[in-house]
Amino acid sequence: MTTVLENGATAADRTAPGTLTGAWRAFTLQLALYRHVWHGTVFTSVLLPVLYMVSIGIGVGAYIDPAAVGGLTYAEFIAPGLICSVAVMMLGNDMVFPVHGGYQDWGGHYLAQRATPLSPVDILNGHLAYATVFRPFTNCTIVAVVLAFFGVYTGSWRAAFAVVAAALVSASLAPWLHFWASSIKNDSNLNMIFRFAVMPISLFSGVFFPASDMPAFLQPLVWASPLWHGTELARAATAGTAPALPPYVHIAYLAALAVTGWFAARWRIQKRLNF
Repeated sequence: MTTVLENGATAADRTAPGTLTGAWRAFTLQLALYRHVWHGTVFTSVLLPVLYMVSIGIGVGAYIDPAAVGGLTYAEFIAPGLICSVAVMMLGNDMVFPVHGGYQDWGGHYLAQRATPLSPVDILNGHLAYATVFRPFTNCTIVAVVLAFFGVYTGSWRAAFAVVAAALVSASLAPWLHFWASSIKNDSNLNMIFRFAVMPISLFSGVFFPASDMPAFLQPLVWASPLWHGTELARAATAGTAPALPPYVHIAYLAALAVTGWFAARWRIQKRLNF
């Protein structure tokens, strides 16, 4: 924004924006960046779920007794989990290297934004809005529509809520990944996030097999996984099965992770960018 001076010249408006305005400006920056890299997400958000469905859902599923997966075909069983898994995989792309690089010379977009009237919290909120609202409700919707051609939904309109479940998973994980990526000082350690968070969450959250099939001593880790809670909600929407817990319990858990994660991420980004 600019202001007109008395002599007719213009000057940049250095007034600090309000909370919503600041977050919106940071969000639009992320959209502008996405315009240049969107083609790199096609494999993750469209082709990879299709490959999973063809090779595992249909191929491997032909050998799986529906009784082992709650009376569903295996393709019906994994479809909602794939929608939510895409949200987790996108967070790996949106909340690791871009966040860490935001503070570094080889990225620096956080440093550039901090040179404007945007506050650290504005920058955080804008990035989180991009990762937890824009990305799930675009890319996960595309995945849900593509998987519909495999006939894996019961036909109920409630199947659309699988995308909402994916957005809840994103909201619960994104701030914690942001906090972690903001805390790591050496970029060679960033792969730890994928190795110890993104991949285990994707593989051991009841997406490809019932959580009850896990060894008893590992099941508490499954219950702690945001993806498991989201998959339970999504499967209830697409297949009409009863979730493991009442829906409000799943939602409350994801919301608690989102809120506490936001406070942790806010504390970290303020510590890094308050100068």
